[in-house]
Amino acid sequence: MLETFPFEELSIRFRRTGSGAPMVMLHNGGTSHVIWNEVIERLEGFEVFALDLLGFGASSKPGKGYELSRHVAILKAFIEAHDLAPVRLVGNCMGSATSLAYAMAHPESVRAMVLINTLTAATFETGIYSLLYGLPERAPGVVEVMSKIPLGSRFGALGVRSQLGRRGLARKVHRQKELASCYASASQSRALLEVLADIPNYNVLDVFEPPADFPPICTVWGLENRVLPARRGRALVEGLRPQREEWLEGCGHLPMLEDPERVAAILRSFMSSEPTDAGHDDAL
Repeated sequence: MLETFPFEELSIRFRRTGSGAPMVMLHNGGTSHVIWNEVIERLEGFEVFALDLLGFGASSKPGKGYELSRHVAILKAFIEAHDLAPVRLVGNCMGSATSLAYAMAHPESVRAMVLINTLTAATFETGIYSLLYGLPERAPGVVEVMSKIPLGSRFGALGVRSQLGRRGLARKVHRQKELASCYASASQSRALLEVLADIPNYNVLDVFEPPADFPPICTVWGLENRVLPARRGRALVEGLRPQREEWLEGCGHLPMLEDPERVAAILRSFMSSEPTDAGHDDAL
């Protein structure tokens, strides 16, 4: 059962499970908290909060207000309301970008981060969906029409399939009805397009250089990611100077569904490390 976090006049839905150190998980654009289900089953010793970001899943879909700064403001309010700081953050794509942007503004409130396939202006630029960049501004009429068309489960399955590497295809991730229904939702597609219109504001992540006392980072990237290609990811990762980096063979944009055991193992080992000083983990 999902719980509700009220933010201004909006409802942010989230799954809360387990007990122990708090960990907040943020999904990629177009999906919902369901992408973490198989990983959460493999995590012990953590109290997990898996959010549906604004515009996605069961959360409110106001039709606008999906800027990166808005997602960061919601995350800040959520962490403060539940007294989670310093918190462990895990994100995929726009969820990863939101986690990093939050840590840049509030480093003292973050214990550690696992950043998966981080969405930035540069990582998105050569991906298979880069043509959608700026569509709400270039063709608002097209977006308006798309926001009213029920796309159907078959289109949703194709949307998921386009993001998978060999492992995801072998596991038939695209046939998961709950996941495909996310991409089949017209209102959710509208939210995703609005996020892509905000891509220029993600450029701050491309030029960010973490200071010495910045919270520890582990990066994860699917080597067969066609949405945010790994070759662009390597440039971002080099600038972030993470304590640990993982490049997953056979995985695409959804490694938590394509290789949940491996992703869960990374989270367990990285997030269980104890800090020594200035938030750095001695096991990293």
